[in-house]
Amino acid sequence: MSNDKAEVNLLWSGGWDSTFRLLYLVLIEKRCVQPYYIIDIQRLSTLHELRAMHAIREEVTKRNPQLADLIKPTIIVSIHDIKPDPDITAKFNRLREKLPKPIGPQYEWFARFAKRWKIPNIELCVEFSEHAPNTLVNLLSKYMDDSFQIKQCEDNDDISIFSFFSFPLLKLSKNDMKRIAAENGFLDILEKTWFCHKPWRNRPCGICGPCNLAIKEGFGYRIPRISRLRRKIWLAYSTIIKYLVKIKGKAAQLYRRKQKCQK
Repeated sequence: MSNDKAEVNLLWSGGWDSTFRLLYLVLIEKRCVQPYYIIDIQRLSTLHELRAMHAIREEVTKRNPQLADLIKPTIIVSIHDIKPDPDITAKFNRLREKLPKPIGPQYEWFARFAKRWKIPNIELCVEFSEHAPNTLVNLLSKYMDDSFQIKQCEDNDDISIFSFFSFPLLKLSKNDMKRIAAENGFLDILEKTWFCHKPWRNRPCGICGPCNLAIKEGFGYRIPRISRLRRKIWLAYSTIIKYLVKIKGKAAQLYRRKQKCQK
């Protein structure tokens, strides 16, 4: 990781990856960070992400008030204030069609935001997953230079929508970050991050995509016991429903065959 003391622009969500990067920059590299948060009030996790960012700031302040001052006030931008950009949207849609697995729509928002605001080399924390398809990681790795930025590409190349960013965590997994945080004494702060997309009773739901991935990657301990129980019930229910749908389909096939035989 770079030791350059220049201020770092960072897309921060209060999640594991971007918070790891923020804490590493501030606590280890002693660098100033300007966080940006793209807010979507329709997302069920928005309030929890904001609370997590506040709690993380408080913990850094308790640890070292001087270093806490290196985290500038977060610039919050509403998704609805990011103007449309037909060129970026078209490139993003073409990329999605080419890829074996879809990438999240947030990358289209981020590209429009970075282009509009002209923020130099804003950091976007995409991590290497040990248990999920690394669709975006594999794509970006083909074009990455040693500074984790997209190499020069033509403006009409679809990958150019990622040229606004640098990707400092592309070769790290969540478990790598956990190990580094533990070795450097800030794992307790990192554990205050938020990850669930569909909070249930102000807790991680245990069912959504990020919760499922957390369990697969060895972070199931972050999901409350009651949510893990809920997950077991949901999995059992889903299995029963799938079985009934399968039986119904077979019954329908038999009925159609019987009808044909009677004609």
